[in-house]
Amino acid sequence: MQASVAVEEALVAGNRTPLPVAGGADFATAALAAALAALSVAAWFVLVSFDAAAARARRATSLRRVLDLGPSPRGPRLLLAFFAGLLAFAESLRLPFLRGAAILPPRRHVMPCLAYPLLAHGVAEPGLLASVLILLRASVVSGAGARSPPASGVLAVPFACLPFLTAQVLVLATPATVAAYPGQLAHAADASGHCAYPAYAAALLLALVALYMPLLATACWDVAAVAINKRLRARAYALVTFVVVPLPVQVLALGLTSVWDVHQYASPTVGLVGFLAVVVAVEATLVILVMLPVHDALVLVEELPVVVTAAGEDARDAAR
Repeated sequence: MQASVAVEEALVAGNRTPLPVAGGADFATAALAAALAALSVAAWFVLVSFDAAAARARRATSLRRVLDLGPSPRGPRLLLAFFAGLLAFAESLRLPFLRGAAILPPRRHVMPCLAYPLLAHGVAEPGLLASVLILLRASVVSGAGARSPPASGVLAVPFACLPFLTAQVLVLATPATVAAYPGQLAHAADASGHCAYPAYAAALLLALVALYMPLLATACWDVAAVAINKRLRARAYALVTFVVVPLPVQVLALGLTSVWDVHQYASPTVGLVGFLAVVVAVEATLVILVMLPVHDALVLVEELPVVVTAAGEDARDAAR
């Protein structure tokens, strides 16, 4: 069976270029990916530990009132942390020293460069943005006095990933005899063998960001409108600044790697800028939508016994 244009281009690039040598930009990218993965694991641990503590304390209802900007379900938060870790893993596929450590057939070192957009922007980023949007919408609904079914948000995330994942798979799996297009649209590596970003993937990423930017911005402003205090309102504004604004930077940087082949380290450097933008967005999301709400809940747990004790003493004084 004939391969697709994208796969053929990757095979040709693997035959023409050796495995590249890692540079400073590659090590910086690895450090960012490790930091993002560590924060993702920490978010998972915090959520699971908090839920277990809440169940033991029999205060789950009271504690969930201070979760995030509203009582949104735990499921999207766990998915948010999972997709953040998946995004960090996908970025590692672009790194030369990890590609060299993988057990690949000879001259196939460009193939992981094709897997990167499939995993990062066909699964991880659509799922992450959908999880953020679900959490924000749940906050607005709860602020209006209603509650959304927890399962509905979790089930919506795979459907949000499906269009972008399907498009990526079709590009990689459709034979060149069925869908022929210029090979320049599928270049996954530069002239020195470093991973570039294929033009077709840049177009799909642009569509993803164009879809979610207005939705996320509108949701953040809606949350700010129903926020019960200045602290929660400031968090909503921070989400707009640190989550929505970096997305165009990511699109521009990764799009440039498909056309910018000036010198040996052009693609890694521009790719680092794009990954830095998305790391800022994802880490801000994890802190604002996961870490800070749990911190608020734990503070409430510390204050709750004091309030109850004081109320009990007042009641006893009144009875006397």
